Amino acid sequence: MAISYSVVNYRGKAAEPITEEILFENDTIGKGLVTFESDVKAETIFTEATASATLQAYTSGVPTSAGSLTAFDYAVTPTKVQFYQEFDPNTLRFSRFKRNMKLGAWEIMSDEFERLVIGGLYAKQVSLAAEYEFWNGVKSATQTAVAALTAGTANTSVGAAEKTLVAALTASQIDGVIARMIYNDINSSNTAGVGTRIKVAGTTITASNIKAEYDKVFAAIPAVVLTNPEPPRIYAPKSHKQMIIQANNVTTDYTKPFSVSDNMDSFYFNGLEIVFVPIPEKVVICAVPSHLIWCTDLESDVNTMQLDKIANNREDMFIKHNMTVAAHIVNQKFNVLYVG
Repeated sequence: MAISYSVVNYRGKAAEPITEEILFENDTIGKGLVTFESDVKAETIFTEATASATLQAYTSGVPTSAGSLTAFDYAVTPTKVQFYQEFDPNTLRFSRFKRNMKLGAWEIMSDEFERLVIGGLYAKQVSLAAEYEFWNGVKSATQTAVAALTAGTANTSVGAAEKTLVAALTASQIDGVIARMIYNDINSSNTAGVGTRIKVAGTTITASNIKAEYDKVFAAIPAVVLTNPEPPRIYAPKSHKQMIIQANNVTTDYTKPFSVSDNMDSFYFNGLEIVFVPIPEKVVICAVPSHLIWCTDLESDVNTMQLDKIANNREDMFIKHNMTVAAHIVNQKFNVLYVG
């Protein structure tokens, strides 16, 4: 597509810097909020194992086998996707960006535009969009499969709110974390069905009830997870940051339900770190970070951009990002999914 730019005839000095959209860094990548499995060109194998040991009476004869040792392999194949856009830099000749174009009719690309708009604003939006898809992506086939399921309250059934949530997500090229928690084939038979996540039915979260709803999430965490050397994290929508601060400011409650640092860069609930990611308002996830895995060929692919002319005999250009991505969930039965 062409550059959509309402220009003002350039006279004199232009203000610095260019006013961009409000941008949020891709914290999932930048802060390592989940686990990355890179160097996955086409496929990688994850192995899950469980074991139980049973104490039994001694016998000097033939003992009876007791306990279990089970394992299964699961192959993850990332999906190759891309962002692509075309534009005509000739549009820039009449804008503020003409001031740092090189001399000559052939020179119509602006270093300032390339640095601030393409390498700044657009590249950050690509990173943000990739993060959004990792959490919220859902394939059309998955939406159809979940819609065909019968809703129920048991953990082995899809919840009514989960069905509504999956149907409301925008169809994508991949199944993200939320979709994979609700419906997947990550099991010994590779048969698609309801995920074994711990299902928590919720409601609309507000500043007045956020503590009570987080209590539901915390109560659902298996005790063994809380004693694990790698503590779980609470993954919450970004809007919950404001609600948490409001909840702590209730004057009738002198015990603050959430721990918040003075500069508001760290949030905790009952000793668990809360991190804010781009998930729907009605969703809260609690999982050990190593249970949520971003599989990709190269972690930096999302920030690698190709900028070039469309053809040698043309002046218009293209921007392209190629990457591979797959969301994988391990140890499903220890991960909590709250849907309101």
